Amino acid sequence: MKSRYKIIIGIVVLVALYIGYVAIPRPVPDKIVQLPNAHLIEKSEVVTVFDDEVKQISNELHEVLKEVDIYGSVFGLGMAAPQLGYNQRIIAIKESYGNYKTMVNPEIIAKKWHLPWLEGCFSLDGMHFTKRYFWTKVRYQDIDGNYHEEKAPKIVQQEIDHINGILITDY
Repeated sequence: MKSRYKIIIGIVVLVALYIGYVAIPRPVPDKIVQLPNAHLIEKSEVVTVFDDEVKQISNELHEVLKEVDIYGSVFGLGMAAPQLGYNQRIIAIKESYGNYKTMVNPEIIAKKWHLPWLEGCFSLDGMHFTKRYFWTKVRYQDIDGNYHEEKAPKIVQQEIDHINGILITDY
């Protein structure tokens, strides 16, 4: 019986830490567009030409992620091109502190276990309840146009929503 209470207390502590972490206001760089900017609610265009513009958008996404990244954070971090004012299907996600991956034309190809989730967004105020899949697999292209498929962290779902013109307030 005591071990059950320890598990419950552990879960409560983790939830409290999570809520405390996400409630910490982070400075939002001026580059990140805010609602009601139209780029946040339009579907982005498919990237067909992998040129210097794609690399430049990727670099900008990485630079902004570096500005908002917190050392030691285990929570998802990502940014989509529409959040910087670009109408392109390009996202970047944190793989580890200071290490970011760009995905071009990402799409979810497999998913399991739809669950309620609490998220924040640099383009919106506050925290919002959403529904996210616990497990997803995505297909995307890198900045050179090469295709990849892999299991993806939950943050990819929010960034794909961004390039589809969907916000966490839409759930």
